[in-house]
Amino acid sequence: MAHELNNPAAAAQRSAAQLQAIFAKWQSVQVRMGEVSLDERRIEKVLELDEIAKQRARQPVELNALTRSDREAALEQWLQGRDIAAGGDLVPALVSFGYDQDDLEELAKFFTEPQFAVVIDWLSFKFAIYSLVREIHISTGRIVELVKALKTYTYMDQAPVQSVDVREGLDNTLIILHNKLKRGVTVMREYADDLPAIQAYAGELNQVWTNIIDNAIDAMDGEGTLIVRARREDPWVVVEIEDDGPGIPLENQSKIFDPFFTTKGPGKGTGLGLNISRNLIVQKHRGEMSVKSEPGSTCFSVRLPIDFNPAE
Repeated sequence: MAHELNNPAAAAQRSAAQLQAIFAKWQSVQVRMGEVSLDERRIEKVLELDEIAKQRARQPVELNALTRSDREAALEQWLQGRDIAAGGDLVPALVSFGYDQDDLEELAKFFTEPQFAVVIDWLSFKFAIYSLVREIHISTGRIVELVKALKTYTYMDQAPVQSVDVREGLDNTLIILHNKLKRGVTVMREYADDLPAIQAYAGELNQVWTNIIDNAIDAMDGEGTLIVRARREDPWVVVEIEDDGPGIPLENQSKIFDPFFTTKGPGKGTGLGLNISRNLIVQKHRGEMSVKSEPGSTCFSVRLPIDFNPAE
C-alpha cells in the first residue's frame, strides 16, 4: 500500500516543483506580452487560445515517440525559418498542445512577427501550467481514492453483518491492486444497473475479491484482460471474475480449492488463498463458489444470497 501511495505522491511533488519553476519565468512572459501592444481583436484571440489551452490540457494529444520526434523536428525547423528561438520546452509544449506547422501558419496571420513570437511562448507556458495543474489534481485525487479505498477495505462495523455494495467492494479492490494492474492489464467492468445491496461480512468479501483478482493478474503474468461482472439472479448476487490467461490445467482443476495446493513457485504462494475464499463464501455466507477454465479463459463465479441472515 505504501508503494501505491508513493507513486501519485511523487508525481504530485514533481509536478509542483515544475510548476514552481514555470511561475518563476511567468512574470517575464507577462511583461513581454504587455510590451507588444495587442489591440482588442488580438486580445480576444489570446483569450480564445487560453481557453483552448485549458481544454487541451485536460485531454493531451497522445503520440508515440517516433511521431512526436518527427513533429518536434518539423516545428523547430518552421520556427527557425521565422527567426523564432525554439529552445527550452517551447516545441515539445506546442506538439503536446496539438499544433503543427499549418496551425502555426494560421495563428501567425493574426499577429505581427514580434507579437507572434511572444504569443506562442505565452501559449506554451499556459499549456504547461494547465497540464501540471491537471497532473497534480489527478495525483492527489488518486491519493484520496487510495485512502478511501483502504478505509472501506479494512473497515468493520460493530455489527459483523452489514449492508454491502458489491460494486464498491470490487472497485476498491481494483484500486488497492492498481499497481499490479497498471503494468499491462485492461480491466473491463460489467455491473448490472439493478444490482442490490446485500447483507454480508464486508471485510471478508474484500479478502475474497483480493485473492481471486490477485491470482488472475499472476495467471496473466501481468498482461491481458480482466473482466469483472456483477449481476442479480434472485435470490443471488452473482460475481464473475474472468481472465484471459493460459487457463488451469485440467488435472489441477479439481484441486484448485484444496488447502496448500498451489502452482506458484516456492515463496510465491501458500496454496491457502482460494481455500480460505471458498470457505468464506460457502460456510460463512452460505453462498457458492466455482471455477470454469480452458486455455485463454478462467472464470471464477461467486454466488451470494441477497438476504443473508447468519442467525438462521
